[in-house]
Amino acid sequence: MSRFAIVSLIGLVLAACAAGGPEQPRVLTARAALEGPEAAVVEVRVTEIPPGVVVERILMIGPGGQRLDAEKLARSTSESGPGLVSRPGIGIAVTGGSSSGVNPSVSLGWHATGGGPGRHSQQITARIPLPSPAAYRAAGLGWRVEVHYSDVTGRRQVLTLPAPRFE
Repeated sequence: MSRFAIVSLIGLVLAACAAGGPEQPRVLTARAALEGPEAAVVEVRVTEIPPGVVVERILMIGPGGQRLDAEKLARSTSESGPGLVSRPGIGIAVTGGSSSGVNPSVSLGWHATGGGPGRHSQQITARIPLPSPAAYRAAGLGWRVEVHYSDVTGRRQVLTLPAPRFE
């Protein structure tokens, strides 16, 4: 195998390794935790809300069907990006002609770039006060949290998770 072919192959492998893959799709996630004095409030945090998804309602449903709506939905948006990216680079060149022969060459350098597009992330925090923490504790595993939202097509969906337990 010629020297040029080996150098070219190494350059292609390094270039393929340096290329970033596509951003993974975000999935709406939620968690619930007991908050406040005497654990009288359930705080629900919904994160990784994809663009176009609208959270409409967050509530808790008890074992007897009783419903406790979140008092307020605090929405926040954050932006992040890769910032300045600095990485090594390799260049491959071929010089020469038919009478002088072909001379492959390799150049090494250091590239600094802007790093690519930023990412917007939405988060919602909801607080659900418990009218009777003692009754909630006695019910045990009978409670659940529901996050009602509509996706980018307008289809309504529900994300269900177990309500937090007293430890």
